[in-house]
Amino acid sequence: MTVNQHESPQAVLRFNADIGTERVTAFISHSALSARYGGIDEAADMRAVVSEHRSEIDAAIARRIQAGARQPVVLRASDLCLPHTMGFVAGCCI
Repeated sequence: MTVNQHESPQAVLRFNADIGTERVTAFISHSALSARYGGIDEAADMRAVVSEHRSEIDAAIARRIQAGARQPVVLRASDLCLPHTMGFVAGCCI
């Protein structure tokens, strides 16, 4: 995982995810991670949060790919929130 940053709130994490048989390059911003998982202070924390929630993040990437997104996939905070019909996640951004 690579973090490009000047200031932590504008940091962007680049990482790869194996979705099915495809390796997908994805990006997620500090603000998207913070909106979904709470305040994140440092770039190292971004990597830790992505690792900790990897299955949820990979599922979001898979949904974007299934919806027609092309690489690289840029995840937004709203991509990490499941719709009410799929089981709303408490504390998730709306």
